[in-house]
Amino acid sequence: MHRFALYNIFLLFALLIFVMSCRQQQEPENTLLARVDDKQLFRSDLEKLMPHNLSKTDSAAFAAKIINDWVYQQLFYNEAKANISDTAEIYEKLENYRMSLYTYHFEQQLQARKLDTVVKTDEIHEYYSQYLHQFALSQPVIKLHAIIFDVRVFDYTDVMKTMRDTESDDIEELFEFCEKAGLNIVYIDKWMKLNEFYRYFPCEANVAPEVLEINEMYECFDDSLRYIIKIDDLLPVGTNPPVEVLYDDIRKTILQKRARDFMAMYRKQLYIKAEGSGRVYIKK
Repeated sequence: MHRFALYNIFLLFALLIFVMSCRQQQEPENTLLARVDDKQLFRSDLEKLMPHNLSKTDSAAFAAKIINDWVYQQLFYNEAKANISDTAEIYEKLENYRMSLYTYHFEQQLQARKLDTVVKTDEIHEYYSQYLHQFALSQPVIKLHAIIFDVRVFDYTDVMKTMRDTESDDIEELFEFCEKAGLNIVYIDKWMKLNEFYRYFPCEANVAPEVLEINEMYECFDDSLRYIIKIDDLLPVGTNPPVEVLYDDIRKTILQKRARDFMAMYRKQLYIKAEGSGRVYIKK
């Protein structure tokens, strides 16, 4: 049967399943949905693969695709087994993969149970001081404040003047101005990477790295809001980043080293114990 026609049958079948489930009690988990030779796909198997919060039509289409893919996978797998005669290499790869999988999951369990994941602030600062020469900013980091208001407000001369006249040291005055004018203000006095800035402000085209300057104002907007932004401080590409910018990266690096050291010690102890009991022999 043509694959497109078969897919339509699966789609109709899946749609029927989901429509019926809305009209009556859910079918038992052991409802058989498809079979290829001695392999079977049950409703419980399908539900494990289904994403949540789909519409009825999308759910039916997704279910049809899963069933369709499963059938063709089984057919192709059986065809491969019937046509490949030398399976020694495949068995070796399977055994190596099985060994790697067991080892990986055991390492994860060991580290979850025994590895100390608390990284103190002193450790982060010590690491930062020791390896500062290895760090350089790959993107600018900035501090800023911004006034945000409805994009349909066309006369905002007072906002621009107030922003231009207000430095970060006078931020309290700006807060008072915004409160009286019914405007929103954002004050970010911690270093923010430029890519993080773009996630919160739709200003990628207006606030590009090459145009950034301290005390410079920038304006951008989206469908509903206008953003007037002033850069309070700036560290350009290539300079040494402050420790707070690297905090998460350093913590992750320390934990990775701690995990490597822990596993190296565990393997060494495992080897010594096995060698002592005669389980290991290595020709000298």
